[in-house]
Amino acid sequence: MTENEGFLWERRPQSLCKKCGKCCRIVTTPKSYEELQKLASEGDKGALDFLELFEPYETVEDALLVDREQVEHIGYDENTTFYKCRFLQKNNLCSRYDTRKDLCRHCPSTAFVIMPPGCGFTEWIENEKAKIVQKVRALKKEKTSYQQELLKDCSEHKRLMLNKLIASIDNYINNYEKYGSHEW
Repeated sequence: MTENEGFLWERRPQSLCKKCGKCCRIVTTPKSYEELQKLASEGDKGALDFLELFEPYETVEDALLVDREQVEHIGYDENTTFYKCRFLQKNNLCSRYDTRKDLCRHCPSTAFVIMPPGCGFTEWIENEKAKIVQKVRALKKEKTSYQQELLKDCSEHKRLMLNKLIASIDNYINNYEKYGSHEW
């Protein structure tokens, strides 16, 4: 089971949120603004939702003026675009909280998100990330034992079963590849 299948956001203790608005005031994505616009034009729900909620800052300097600590914490280069939520009010609350999109309801949705400095979820997220890293490491050991078992003389049925288990482990590990799972 991957983190997404486990619905991290359903286990998330919402009481940890400090309602500081940092996660709505300074946001970025791995995709460029142009890529998001293209995906949205092709009907990609994630891109459509994101662009409905967030508007880009004109420049990184504009984002730095809003929250230098958060921008520097995330990091950036000449291709980075920062965004702000259209619905974040001056009191850091959402003007459409009761009808907010799943994108917001599920935030933080991954244990590998960059948390704003001082966020109440930081320690909880780090613990969730550590659990995933430990599970990947344990699965790698399990995979090695299955591979060693395959080297022995075994029935075709057992061989098929071991290969299915190895493929399942590889699939789980690959789900976290963009976070460095092959190095853990």
